Amino acid sequence: MAKTARRSQYASTAQLEKFLNQAFQTTDSRQVCLALGEAVRAQNVTTIAIASGIERAHLYGAFASERGPRLSTVTKVITALRLRLVTVQPSASTLERYSYQQPVHGHLRYSTPAGVAELLNPALATSNLRAICSTFGEIIRAQENVAEFARRIQIGRTRLYRSFMGDRSPEFTTVLTILGAFGLQLRVERVSKRKASLDPYSTQGLGQSAELGESAELVFPQQLPVEFPAMVEA
Repeated sequence: MAKTARRSQYASTAQLEKFLNQAFQTTDSRQVCLALGEAVRAQNVTTIAIASGIERAHLYGAFASERGPRLSTVTKVITALRLRLVTVQPSASTLERYSYQQPVHGHLRYSTPAGVAELLNPALATSNLRAICSTFGEIIRAQENVAEFARRIQIGRTRLYRSFMGDRSPEFTTVLTILGAFGLQLRVERVSKRKASLDPYSTQGLGQSAELGESAELVFPQQLPVEFPAMVEA
Protein backbone atom coordinates (compact mmCIF):
# COMPACT_ATOMS: atom_id res chain seq x y z
CA MET A 1 0.00 0.00 0.00
CA ALA A 2 2.79 2.45 0.92
CA LYS A 3 4.57 1.72 -2.36
CA THR A 4 1.35 2.29 -4.32
CA ALA A 5 0.67 5.53 -2.48
CA ARG A 6 4.20 6.75 -3.16
CA ARG A 7 3.88 6.04 -6.87
CA SER A 8 0.50 7.73 -7.06
CA GLN A 9 2.19 11.11 -6.60
CA TYR A 10 3.86 12.75 -9.58
CA ALA A 11 6.50 15.44 -9.47
CA SER A 12 8.21 17.51 -12.12
CA THR A 13 11.97 17.53 -12.60
CA ALA A 14 11.99 20.89 -10.82
CA GLN A 15 10.38 19.34 -7.75
CA LEU A 16 12.82 16.45 -7.86
CA GLU A 17 15.69 18.93 -8.07
CA LYS A 18 14.40 20.71 -4.98
CA PHE A 19 13.93 17.46 -3.08
CA LEU A 20 17.46 16.19 -3.72
CA ASN A 21 19.05 19.56 -2.97
CA GLN A 22 17.46 19.50 0.48
CA ALA A 23 19.48 16.35 1.12
CA PHE A 24 22.68 17.70 -0.42
CA GLN A 25 22.40 20.78 1.77
CA THR A 26 22.82 18.64 4.90
CA THR A 27 26.37 17.72 3.75
CA ASP A 28 25.67 14.29 5.28
CA SER A 29 26.45 11.53 2.79
CA ARG A 30 24.01 9.16 4.52
CA GLN A 31 21.13 11.57 4.01
CA VAL A 32 22.12 12.18 0.39
CA CYS A 33 22.14 8.44 -0.25
CA LEU A 34 18.76 8.01 1.44
CA ALA A 35 17.27 10.67 -0.83
CA LEU A 36 18.89 9.23 -3.98
CA GLY A 37 17.69 5.77 -3.06
CA GLU A 38 14.17 7.06 -2.54
CA ALA A 39 14.36 8.87 -5.88
CA VAL A 40 15.18 5.60 -7.62
CA ARG A 41 12.52 3.55 -5.84
CA ALA A 42 9.86 6.18 -6.52
CA GLN A 43 10.42 5.89 -10.28
CA ASN A 44 9.92 2.99 -12.62
CA VAL A 45 13.12 1.23 -11.55
CA THR A 46 13.37 -0.64 -14.83
CA THR A 47 13.35 2.65 -16.73
CA ILE A 48 16.06 4.10 -14.48
CA ALA A 49 18.11 0.90 -14.82
CA ILE A 50 17.96 1.08 -18.62
CA ALA A 51 18.71 4.81 -18.71
CA SER A 52 21.64 4.52 -16.31
CA GLY A 53 23.02 1.23 -17.57
CA ILE A 54 22.95 -0.17 -14.01
CA GLU A 55 21.31 -3.49 -13.14
CA ARG A 56 18.08 -3.31 -11.17
CA ALA A 57 19.46 -5.40 -8.32
CA HIS A 58 22.41 -3.05 -7.90
CA LEU A 59 20.17 0.00 -8.00
CA TYR A 60 18.11 -1.30 -5.09
CA GLY A 61 21.14 -1.79 -2.86
CA ALA A 62 23.65 0.81 -4.07
CA PHE A 63 22.39 3.61 -1.84
CA ALA A 64 21.66 1.47 1.20
CA SER A 65 25.09 -0.08 1.79
CA GLU A 66 27.22 1.07 4.69
CA ARG A 67 30.01 2.37 2.47
CA GLY A 68 27.61 4.02 0.06
CA PRO A 69 27.78 4.13 -3.76
CA ARG A 70 30.65 4.91 -6.08
CA LEU A 71 30.77 8.23 -7.90
CA SER A 72 30.04 6.43 -11.18
CA THR A 73 26.75 5.09 -9.79
CA VAL A 74 25.69 8.52 -8.53
CA THR A 75 26.47 10.31 -11.80
CA LYS A 76 24.64 7.68 -13.87
CA VAL A 77 21.54 7.82 -11.70
CA ILE A 78 21.55 11.62 -11.59
CA THR A 79 21.85 11.70 -15.38
CA ALA A 80 19.02 9.17 -15.78
CA LEU A 81 16.82 11.54 -13.77
CA ARG A 82 17.66 14.32 -16.30
CA LEU A 83 19.74 16.19 -13.75
CA ARG A 84 23.43 16.93 -13.38
CA LEU A 85 25.82 17.61 -10.51
CA VAL A 86 27.26 21.05 -9.85
CA THR A 87 29.50 22.42 -7.10
CA VAL A 88 28.39 25.49 -5.17
CA GLN A 89 29.52 27.61 -2.27
CA PRO A 90 26.89 27.13 0.45
CA SER A 91 24.97 30.18 1.55
CA ALA A 92 22.10 30.93 3.88
CA SER A 93 20.00 32.32 1.05
CA THR A 94 18.05 30.36 -1.54
CA LEU A 95 20.35 28.40 -3.83
CA GLU A 96 20.96 29.93 -7.21
CA ARG A 97 22.74 28.33 -10.12
CA TYR A 98 26.48 28.61 -9.80
CA SER A 99 28.16 30.98 -12.26
CA TYR A 100 31.15 33.26 -12.44
CA GLN A 101 31.50 36.81 -13.69
CA GLN A 102 35.29 36.57 -14.05
CA PRO A 103 37.66 33.58 -14.28
CA VAL A 104 40.07 32.75 -11.48
CA HIS A 105 43.75 32.52 -12.43
CA GLY A 106 46.99 31.17 -11.02
CA HIS A 107 47.30 29.14 -7.84
CA LEU A 108 43.92 30.47 -6.65
CA ARG A 109 42.30 28.09 -9.12
CA TYR A 110 43.41 25.21 -6.90
CA SER A 111 42.95 26.70 -3.45
CA THR A 112 39.81 28.84 -3.38
CA PRO A 113 36.17 27.70 -3.55
CA ALA A 114 35.59 29.77 -6.70
CA GLY A 115 38.71 28.46 -8.40
CA VAL A 116 38.10 24.80 -7.61
CA ALA A 117 34.46 25.04 -8.67
CA GLU A 118 35.50 26.75 -11.90
CA LEU A 119 37.66 23.73 -12.68
CA LEU A 120 35.17 21.08 -11.59
CA ASN A 121 31.87 22.32 -12.97
CA PRO A 122 32.71 21.91 -16.68
CA ALA A 123 33.80 18.32 -15.97
CA LEU A 124 30.69 17.60 -13.90
CA ALA A 125 28.53 19.01 -16.68
CA THR A 126 29.75 16.23 -19.00
CA SER A 127 28.74 13.47 -16.53
CA ASN A 128 31.85 11.72 -17.83
CA LEU A 129 33.65 9.83 -15.05
CA ARG A 130 37.09 10.04 -16.64
CA ALA A 131 36.81 13.82 -17.09
CA ILE A 132 35.59 14.30 -13.53
CA CYS A 133 38.29 12.11 -11.97
CA SER A 134 41.01 13.69 -14.09
CA THR A 135 40.01 17.13 -12.82
CA PHE A 136 39.90 15.98 -9.20
CA GLY A 137 43.36 14.44 -9.65
CA GLU A 138 44.69 17.69 -11.09
CA ILE A 139 43.34 19.66 -8.13
CA ILE A 140 44.80 17.23 -5.59
CA ARG A 141 48.26 17.19 -7.19
CA ALA A 142 48.27 20.99 -7.31
CA GLN A 143 48.01 21.31 -3.52
CA GLU A 144 51.09 22.86 -1.93
CA ASN A 145 51.35 20.01 0.60
CA VAL A 146 49.39 16.94 -0.47
CA ALA A 147 50.37 14.98 2.63
CA GLU A 148 49.00 17.69 4.90
CA PHE A 149 45.85 17.96 2.80
CA ALA A 150 45.35 14.19 3.09
CA ARG A 151 45.77 14.33 6.88
CA ARG A 152 43.32 17.19 7.12
CA ILE A 153 40.56 15.27 5.35
CA GLN A 154 41.58 12.00 7.06
CA ILE A 155 42.16 10.08 3.85
CA GLY A 156 45.46 8.32 3.27
CA ARG A 157 47.69 10.02 0.72
CA THR A 158 48.10 6.87 -1.37
CA ARG A 159 44.37 6.19 -1.33
CA LEU A 160 43.72 9.80 -2.26
CA TYR A 161 45.93 9.55 -5.34
CA ARG A 162 44.63 6.15 -6.40
CA SER A 163 40.97 7.12 -6.03
CA PHE A 164 41.16 9.31 -9.12
CA MET A 165 43.59 7.36 -11.30
CA GLY A 166 42.70 5.83 -14.64
CA ASP A 167 39.25 4.30 -14.85
CA ARG A 168 38.79 4.05 -11.09
CA SER A 169 35.55 5.27 -9.58
CA PRO A 170 36.07 6.83 -6.14
CA GLU A 171 33.66 6.38 -3.29
CA PHE A 172 31.04 9.11 -3.30
CA THR A 173 31.85 9.94 0.33
CA THR A 174 35.45 10.69 -0.72
CA VAL A 175 34.21 13.23 -3.25
CA LEU A 176 31.99 14.93 -0.68
CA THR A 177 34.86 15.06 1.83
CA ILE A 178 37.25 16.68 -0.65
CA LEU A 179 34.68 19.26 -1.70
CA GLY A 180 33.99 20.06 1.94
CA ALA A 181 37.69 20.75 2.49
CA PHE A 182 37.46 23.46 -0.17
CA GLY A 183 34.27 24.93 1.27
CA LEU A 184 32.10 23.51 -1.51
CA GLN A 185 28.97 21.39 -1.67
CA LEU A 186 27.28 19.41 -4.40
CA ARG A 187 23.87 20.25 -5.80
CA VAL A 188 21.82 19.02 -8.73
CA GLU A 189 20.30 21.09 -11.50
CA ARG A 190 18.03 20.32 -14.40
CA VAL A 191 19.41 19.53 -17.84
CA SER A 192 17.46 20.16 -21.02
CA LYS A 193 17.15 17.42 -23.64
CA ARG A 194 19.05 19.51 -26.17
CA LYS A 195 22.02 20.09 -23.87
CA ALA A 196 22.26 16.40 -23.12
CA SER A 197 22.17 15.37 -26.78
CA LEU A 198 24.82 17.91 -27.82
CA ASP A 199 27.29 16.95 -25.08
CA PRO A 200 30.36 15.55 -26.91
CA TYR A 201 31.37 13.59 -23.78
CA SER A 202 27.94 12.09 -23.19
CA THR A 203 27.88 8.43 -22.19
CA GLN A 204 25.44 5.79 -23.33
CA GLY A 205 23.43 6.30 -20.18
CA LEU A 206 23.17 10.01 -20.90
CA GLY A 207 21.86 9.41 -24.38
CA GLN A 208 19.34 6.93 -23.11
CA SER A 209 18.11 9.26 -20.43
CA ALA A 210 17.44 11.92 -23.04
CA GLU A 211 14.94 9.55 -24.59
CA LEU A 212 12.73 9.97 -21.55
CA GLY A 213 11.76 13.32 -23.02
CA GLU A 214 10.92 16.65 -21.45
CA SER A 215 7.35 15.59 -20.77
CA ALA A 216 8.22 12.38 -18.92
CA GLU A 217 6.58 12.34 -15.52
CA LEU A 218 8.77 11.52 -12.55
CA VAL A 219 7.02 9.53 -9.84
CA PHE A 220 8.26 11.02 -6.61
CA PRO A 221 6.97 11.93 -3.14
CA GLN A 222 6.34 15.60 -2.50
CA GLN A 223 8.03 15.53 0.90
CA LEU A 224 11.28 14.11 2.16
CA PRO A 225 10.80 10.46 3.21
CA VAL A 226 12.86 10.86 6.36
CA GLU A 227 13.60 13.53 8.91
CA PHE A 228 17.23 14.48 8.69
CA PRO A 229 18.85 14.36 12.13
CA ALA A 230 20.56 17.45 13.48
CA MET A 231 24.28 17.52 12.67
CA VAL A 232 26.40 16.81 15.75
CA GLU A 233 29.89 18.15 16.00
CA ALA A 234 32.45 15.40 16.60
